[in-house]
Amino acid sequence: MGLRINEEKTKYMISKRNKVRFSNEKYLQVYNYEFERVGEFKYLGSMKTENSDNNTEIKARIMAENRSYYSVLPLLRSKAVSRATKIRMYKTIIRPVVLCGSEAWCLTANGEKNCVFGKGRC
Repeated sequence: MGLRINEEKTKYMISKRNKVRFSNEKYLQVYNYEFERVGEFKYLGSMKTENSDNNTEIKARIMAENRSYYSVLPLLRSKAVSRATKIRMYKTIIRPVVLCGSEAWCLTANGEKNCVFGKGRC
């Protein structure tokens, strides 16, 4: 069919709900191809980990939200911009950055306690 596998770009990861032990098997051999095992990688803009831990993804989203907030901070502090416009800027510029992909997050009880959207700093 003409399909070619790029051995350098193709990686694999074992994902479980419980703690995954990172064994000594760093490579997977399939015919004459050898694929590297990774513990986490970025897929479609979100961070995936072996343990299905969303804490790293949530922290990355919060850092991105902070960057977007501080980029529009002069406009949010401006007295020339109305309150309604500031709220619209927040809803269209800042909030989507942190919530993008959040519908697919699986929070554990511990994750909910530590989440910045709850009583913590989410």
